[in-house]
Amino acid sequence: MSAKVIVFDLGNVIFRFDLMKFVKAYVQKIPNHKIADFNELIPTYSEFAYSYEKGNISSFDFYDILAKRTEYTGTYNEFSFHWNNIFEPMPETIELIIMLAGKYKLAILSNTNELHFDYLKDRYPEVFALFNDFFLSYKMHLRKPEDKIYKKLISRYGILPSEIFFTDDMEENIEAAARNGINACLFVKPYEFVRKLKEEKVLI
Repeated sequence: MSAKVIVFDLGNVIFRFDLMKFVKAYVQKIPNHKIADFNELIPTYSEFAYSYEKGNISSFDFYDILAKRTEYTGTYNEFSFHWNNIFEPMPETIELIIMLAGKYKLAILSNTNELHFDYLKDRYPEVFALFNDFFLSYKMHLRKPEDKIYKKLISRYGILPSEIFFTDDMEENIEAAARNGINACLFVKPYEFVRKLKEEKVLI
């Protein structure tokens, strides 16, 4: 069945990111630069970051809690700069999105946080203007691969789940989408994604 809505993940699909770039800058503001890697930086990172990604704590609280845990001496503005300065556009994906815009409804479904999303949208407004809808974990208080976030995506359009085509770089998110009837494929390389779109008879 031909797709009517095409949904993209954000990180490592539209924008590549490198968390270690943040870590290297962050440790410069820690006594004795005592943290060696990201796991040391946030021992309970998954639970803590997930809470922030689900909008359960504010951006300032995220900074404040982390700063106190690690004795970070930087200001909130310094933290925000380095937290956001990890992204670079993926031109081949963006070119593809430009070709699809106007032919299909386009959406972003992303596990993201307020600081990252606001930064990207402000810096690359021309990219985000190509999209019709945004399903963001921190606004929905849900994260992939929770079933409920996919059900909300489906209900937004009032079409069959199989008429939604979704790509993500995480296998668990693809499996969850497929479990909910969405036509989904793992994003590895832009040219492979293009081939998959053509197989699904998506006009490019």
